[in-house]
Amino acid sequence: MSEYKASKGKLSFKGDRDKKKKKKRKAEESIEEEGNQEGWVFAETQEDLIGPLFLIFNSEPLSCLYCSEKDHSIGVQPLPPGKQLSTIEPEDIASVFIGSRIVGSTDRISIKTFDEKYLASDKFGVITAEREAIGPQEEWTPIIKSDGIALQSIYEKYLSVDEIADGGYNLRADVETVGFCETWKIKCQARLRKKVKSTKKETKPISEYEIEQIKKYQTWGGGRVKTSKEEISELKKAKKEGNFAEALLDRREKVKADRYCK
Repeated sequence: MSEYKASKGKLSFKGDRDKKKKKKRKAEESIEEEGNQEGWVFAETQEDLIGPLFLIFNSEPLSCLYCSEKDHSIGVQPLPPGKQLSTIEPEDIASVFIGSRIVGSTDRISIKTFDEKYLASDKFGVITAEREAIGPQEEWTPIIKSDGIALQSIYEKYLSVDEIADGGYNLRADVETVGFCETWKIKCQARLRKKVKSTKKETKPISEYEIEQIKKYQTWGGGRVKTSKEEISELKKAKKEGNFAEALLDRREKVKADRYCK
């Protein structure tokens, strides 16, 4: 009689999916998703300002912040005519800056040029990029607006673009309020952009919460529940003291007969 040898391995059943195929499918989806995250997109949060940045001024034609490769001066350079704000991307390294979070801060950043120097403003609003170390003058606070981003110096003045007589632009940081000339369109690399998930819980008024409880435990009488200001204040007090559930039971007993209240 021949011996029966049991095959080793995990039992499989009809309808089971192949895990290898599933992993392969997930990997392909991940690659496809990463492939879609190319190019430059508008920064919307402070987290988006960590990494390569392209600072655009919405002039006509468009212009951008740049660091001269010859003398390393900082200025505003006009971009080729016909470029669209939504699709424009940096074409040379002189117009790409690196944003970094200031150590120990949650709302301040530094902005570094391609030659490892930091964008700075003195108390008179003069803009330079000469230092390789970060001090107070190299710190900037981004102000997120609906139409762009403003950059505030340590002296509470804003990075501004001033058009001069010959059609050029002057860069300064001595303006105390934010207007069109202080609003920048900043782009970051799409693959580095971070999506912030909202963790806020929706809070409802106590009166609405009470109505929900009555709907849940009692026969609903067409919305005939009235809560006075005094009763709302009593419920708020009970909530602070940790007796909110008991207070609601007392309220339900007063409002309508409820067999679960007693």
